[in-house]
Amino acid sequence: MVRPLAYTLIVGILSLVMAWHGAAVAQPDAIERIDALHSLSEKDNAQALQQLVVLGQTLGADAPYTTRREYLSTLIDIQVDAAKMDAVETSVSELLKLAQVNKDPIGVVLATVKSAHIMVLSGKTEAALSQLVAVESMALQTADARALWHFYSTLGNAQLTVGRFEAALESTIKSLHYAKDQPKQAKALHLRSLNLLGKVYMAMTNWDKALQVIEEALVVANEVGSRKLQGTLYLNQGATLASLGRPKASVEAYEKALRIGQESGLVGLQGTALNNIGDSYLISKNYPKAEVFARQAIDKFKEAGEMGGIATAQSNVGFALMGQGKTQEGSAMVRAAIQFSKGAGAKTDEEAILGELGRMYEQAGLYHDAVTTIREQQTLTAQLFRADREKTVATLQAQFDSVQRQKQIELLARENSLKDAEISNQRLQKIITLLGTLVTVLGGAFVFLLYRRVREANQKLLEVNQQLEFHSVRDPLTGLFNRRSFLELMHNRTHGVTNGRREGDDPDSPDGLMILDVDHFKNINDTMGHSGGDAVLIEIAKRLRSTVRDTDMVMRWGGEEFLIYSPKSDAEHLKNLAVRVLKVIGQTPMVVADKTMHITVTGGFLSLPFSGLSEVDCNWEKAIQIADMALYLGKVNGRNRAYGLNRLLMPFEQVMPVLERDISAALKGDMVELVEVIGPELDAGAGEESA
Repeated sequence: MVRPLAYTLIVGILSLVMAWHGAAVAQPDAIERIDALHSLSEKDNAQALQQLVVLGQTLGADAPYTTRREYLSTLIDIQVDAAKMDAVETSVSELLKLAQVNKDPIGVVLATVKSAHIMVLSGKTEAALSQLVAVESMALQTADARALWHFYSTLGNAQLTVGRFEAALESTIKSLHYAKDQPKQAKALHLRSLNLLGKVYMAMTNWDKALQVIEEALVVANEVGSRKLQGTLYLNQGATLASLGRPKASVEAYEKALRIGQESGLVGLQGTALNNIGDSYLISKNYPKAEVFARQAIDKFKEAGEMGGIATAQSNVGFALMGQGKTQEGSAMVRAAIQFSKGAGAKTDEEAILGELGRMYEQAGLYHDAVTTIREQQTLTAQLFRADREKTVATLQAQFDSVQRQKQIELLARENSLKDAEISNQRLQKIITLLGTLVTVLGGAFVFLLYRRVREANQKLLEVNQQLEFHSVRDPLTGLFNRRSFLELMHNRTHGVTNGRREGDDPDSPDGLMILDVDHFKNINDTMGHSGGDAVLIEIAKRLRSTVRDTDMVMRWGGEEFLIYSPKSDAEHLKNLAVRVLKVIGQTPMVVADKTMHITVTGGFLSLPFSGLSEVDCNWEKAIQIADMALYLGKVNGRNRAYGLNRLLMPFEQVMPVLERDISAALKGDMVELVEVIGPELDAGAGEESA
């Protein structure tokens, strides 16, 4: 039967409509499925990858572009976590080619950012940064919240890797902003940005802040059900707890991360957890076990294709070997890891490895190598923690520190209370004045009551002012003066210097500076906990106050370091002060948490002005630096001693460039006169431990 033309046309149109409708329905269904698998990957990465591959086979080359883009973008993220690095590179190339063909800037940005992330994992961080900088304007032009989140979170991680803390912080803040603007998975992306923020705090060694952010992120991770982020956060929590002197809790956190990695097929996570557990054995000096875990970590990092992880684990193997007496073999492995970190631009890793290597050299009695290595670390530390650190701290506190905000609120409440007291006081004063004429009528008793109220208000005002003043210049733990008080003192001192001299200065009686560091304080924290360490610091503060003059100023310089400023102290007085300090700290054991232990300190000291120099040539900051170098010289020569620099033996122009760089070289060259003060001999009795 021949069908009419009109009928044929109608059928054709209906077929086209149905086909279009089917495609329109298929696209949102596929994208929803991709989103669901992305969420599944947070809980079970292996299962999500398997299902996503199956979905990709059904899409075909004729699938809508947006669907293909979302599929490839999600596939790359899951492949990275599964350590399928060869497949990742293929997927990234496919995404980039697809985006370029479709002239889609969002797709180009996503592909470029994911490529940069792979570069960071493989140790090519500087190349990754260059690639990210090149695509930044395109990312901003897209105005796409998800693309911008990917861009800034990846950029922040790369900046953190190379030690650009301020820039990393700025990028992290931006990623947090764009995470909130996501139509989907806003909480998951916010979680990842919080994780990055915690890493920034850790890199800055602000462990209390890091722990606060990590614990906040763990709550979000539990809500999202993100196993991969839970694992990462447990790793970071473990590292933070270790730095806070809580080794048992630290290992428990690492073991949680390892279990998550094993259950979820996250190979890189397993590698890091194994390496960190090995690191905990290094701290406890169980070197054979440390080596076993570090070598297991290397195998996992190789499987994951994480070259930076391999380098870190190799350094731990090296440290374990050094601890077992295989110094040459171990140090060679560590130096190879340092070279990799240097080549990768991973300055934070390089700095950390150098510090540990210096300590291992010292433990092995190789003091020259220890000094050289620590000097390398100090140079790198100065680069990492220049003015950027202070800026970063300020910004972080302003943006994310709820505790600080609460303190500010309390301070405002105090200030408001003060203002209320002042207003009330002023009113009372006026009342007294007005009632002065009524004394004869009402009698002096009533006015006296008002006067007493005014006096009480004044007293209260005075007490609060004194309290505020005290807390602004005192260390809250020890009650000693804080760093701020010394900086203010030196600021005023500098303003009193004219042509390098202060009015009234006696060249025969300069001021003295002495910096002190508690010996083996990390061991004290590791064995006694944070509270035990605090108790030691409090007791040391008491003993220092008891041995200095009333005119001397004792400060907590930071952590386990103390500073004594002793005005009008000639060389002999400063030496005698060092003798008294070492004796008062080290001679009498301390009782901490029912344990009796000997605590000692090591110090460095010199006069200000130094060796008759003007304070233009050698200001207080240089003097502190030199005293600190003298302190470290005492560390490498056995601790429980203090080294003081009396005077220069050669012209200033010859000595200072050498002295500022290497105190040992200045001594060998007979450029300076050194005074050595040895602390009391420790006679550990029964039940006593030596720290």
